[in-house]
Amino acid sequence: MQTTGIVLAPAADVAGLVAAGLSLVERQVRTLRRAGCAPLLLVGAEPLTPVPDGVETVSVAALGPRLAALGSVQSMVIAPGLVIDERAVAAVLAAAEGGAALLVSNGTLVPAPGVERLDADTLAAGVIMLPTRRLADVARSLGEWDLGSTLLRLLSADASVPRVAIEALPLYAPDRRRNVPMLWMRPMDQASAEQAGAAVIAQAQKGCLDWPARFIHPLLEDTMVRLLAPTFITPNMVTLFTAAVGVAAGVALAMGAFWWGLGLALLCGPLDGVDGKLARTRIEFSPWGDLEHLLDKLLEYGWYLCAAWWFSSQQGSALAWAVAALIILPALVEAVQGEFYRRMTGMQLDDAGQFERRVRLVAGRRNTFLWCWAVFAVFGQWFEGFVVIAAYSVLTTAVAQWRFYARLGVYARQEDSRISANYAATRYDFTRRASRASERLP
Repeated sequence: MQTTGIVLAPAADVAGLVAAGLSLVERQVRTLRRAGCAPLLLVGAEPLTPVPDGVETVSVAALGPRLAALGSVQSMVIAPGLVIDERAVAAVLAAAEGGAALLVSNGTLVPAPGVERLDADTLAAGVIMLPTRRLADVARSLGEWDLGSTLLRLLSADASVPRVAIEALPLYAPDRRRNVPMLWMRPMDQASAEQAGAAVIAQAQKGCLDWPARFIHPLLEDTMVRLLAPTFITPNMVTLFTAAVGVAAGVALAMGAFWWGLGLALLCGPLDGVDGKLARTRIEFSPWGDLEHLLDKLLEYGWYLCAAWWFSSQQGSALAWAVAALIILPALVEAVQGEFYRRMTGMQLDDAGQFERRVRLVAGRRNTFLWCWAVFAVFGQWFEGFVVIAAYSVLTTAVAQWRFYARLGVYARQEDSRISANYAATRYDFTRRASRASERLP
């Protein structure tokens, strides 16, 4: 269903505030565009207000006729200068076709500055959806009056309009695989805009990671995202730069410059986190983003092959190639298996339960492999470390195999009663069978 996105422009001094590399108006526009709203209108913008690309400016007086000309079924309105969580916008869109309002119970969350009270227990949260025809009628009757406040009064008096409580929305974010605090801020000066930017970057952090990505990388990633967010550099550019560093690491390993190769490979770890975090921070996603995961695997497997090339040339045997195969093939099996589980269940296998999340912290992955190798490298045991990585890969894949079948069985029993019945009828319960056999003895 077509939904027109409407951004109520803040005062000129607020419109220019920047949070995590984007002006407040630009961030709102990207949030609505990401939610599927189109076209996008900026209403009541003061002179010198920066207007994002692809956005049409319109006055409140001209809004009614413009909406009538667009012919969209419903419209979403976002309050001036509001930095709002994308999950909240999605919840309002999914609430009902006849309209909905995002609200917050008084005392549940710290109110954003300038929010309006609807009653003794409820505050407006700054996002409203309603039929476009109804919005057009209200806009025609207003002239240049405050559209946002009028709409709130209208919806608060209409008991039939669904209310979406922001504090009741689930905090778990599947794309980040962790509970993420709900973002709801309204910066009024540069200091509060910087606070909002810091909250946006913190939100972009993924969960369910290996220990280097969880404890070592975030500080460097966040620093780089803060530096890159206001620049022209895109997440795809970061991905390409990471690929160049990865290729250089492979060349160094193939030439026997192992410290250089290992150092560049370790640098790829936080760089790999920067592109995704920058995309989430700036709401700047690309259809090519999914290819990044394939590129990561190709680079990683290439490093092991390059190392095997050097080892075999020095040893005069194929042993190093066998070790590389024991690293790559189990890891490849686990990757394919994990992707199958995700496609089937909609959930990452590493995030299927508490046990899986704990295993993920120490399981063999690129980061844990490289840091393990670094420990052996300190003592000059490069090949021995290479062999340990192979053992690490085999062990991790064995555990993943066990959890894959266990979790797949749980999912199947939950989703299909026939499979559940088959599991119950064919389960291996030797103790119970032995007990029944003893009961039949004279």
